[in-house]
Amino acid sequence: MNDVKDLLHSREPGVDESAIKEAEEKLGAAFPEQYKELFKLCNHPEIGEWTLYPIKDRGNLKKTWDDIVRQNTEVRYDYMAEDLIAIGDDGTGDQLCFKVTNGVMGNTIYLWYHEDAELEEYATNLKEFIILISEEDDDEDYEEE
Repeated sequence: MNDVKDLLHSREPGVDESAIKEAEEKLGAAFPEQYKELFKLCNHPEIGEWTLYPIKDRGNLKKTWDDIVRQNTEVRYDYMAEDLIAIGDDGTGDQLCFKVTNGVMGNTIYLWYHEDAELEEYATNLKEFIILISEEDDDEDYEEE
């Protein structure tokens, strides 16, 4: 994930393995490897219009209070399928998600539309998602010129 770190809009420091494990335990599912790698490099990354929920960092509670666990327990939409873990949003209510199977989150990134609870496959993995969004941003910048 080091090769896509420069495509992120945020530079928050990453979290350690213990914070990741604590979040996994509270969510009842293991994160994909790319997700873990990314969050060791950068906690709360922004990718285009998308912001990934932070993992609670005991050393930075002020900036990580609204973490991925809180988003999937306290503020979760009631009508979101139970096999989905929301990992980020774009500020409109739509959410990026992983699907959980047998206690493991899959690599595929899904877009969950809050208005109709429709689910769409968005990217086969987190790295592809970051590259895809970055290319879309570059295309928009080029069109504005």
